[in-house]
Amino acid sequence: MSTFLIMVASVLNLLHSSGESGDKTGIYIELVVMFLLTITMVLLNNLEKKMKNLEQEK
Repeated sequence: MSTFLIMVASVLNLLHSSGESGDKTGIYIELVVMFLLTITMVLLNNLEKKMKNLEQEK
């Protein structure tokens, strides 16, 4: 949940940035990394739930 909030904050920062320098690559890199971390956490959480369900069925 916290990574999602960080992603939202970085998107808002990207949309409302008033910097005159057009270099926003750091924000783009941060967005990509947070997106990958969020997807990885969701997939691992689902895998862990499936493993627990299989152990309980045995």
